[in-house]
Amino acid sequence: MEITLPDTPNTYDRPLGKRMSIDEVSDEAVYRIRSSFRKDGKPDGYRETLEVVDEGSREVLASWDQTSARPVFDTLAIIDARGGTWRMKPNRKVMPSRWTVSDPHGHTAAHFDQNILGKLGNPLYRTALCILDDRETEFCRLIDPRTNVPDRIFGSGPNDWVLIDGDRLVGKLVRLPRRVQKQPGLIGALRALVAGTDPGIVSIGGQHFLPAPTALGMMILFRTLTDPS
Repeated sequence: MEITLPDTPNTYDRPLGKRMSIDEVSDEAVYRIRSSFRKDGKPDGYRETLEVVDEGSREVLASWDQTSARPVFDTLAIIDARGGTWRMKPNRKVMPSRWTVSDPHGHTAAHFDQNILGKLGNPLYRTALCILDDRETEFCRLIDPRTNVPDRIFGSGPNDWVLIDGDRLVGKLVRLPRRVQKQPGLIGALRALVAGTDPGIVSIGGQHFLPAPTALGMMILFRTLTDPS
């Protein structure tokens, strides 16, 4: 299968490791994955809080408190904008390969399948996660679209990650600069530079492709499974 990316430079061609300006994504459906640390009401083993923020409204749509170093082995509680609790549960405690996200009513929202057999058979397998609906039908994949074998062998990790539905591009992982008060001149430029970036998900088509709790679950898995440490 050949994935056709847009020919002209735009928000979807941006590699994960490079920044996008706020203006570049202002007209798109964008999630920002923001990390924070709360001082009060922390659960045992608390490390940080991840939030999904809608870039348009700046509303927090989902959040999760990390309490372990390897959350892929745990059942996670993700809180949505209404205070409802979504769960993401691995299929087993040892070497899990599938995680199921359920909504506050207990209905399955999505399955994330790591496709271990494909990776063992082909170390250059370019799919990180297959995403399936409640009927176990695949509706998108998170992939590294590069076809250059040396890049995959000698690179420190994929430079690009995209979401595809069949051969259709539906989303892109990006880095978003953190919002700081704009100041003119060199000082302003340096301040923006040292502010750092946050992970983001750009959805193609003007609407979010994944619900915020599901998107947060995907990013938790992606961050953990691609961590070389």
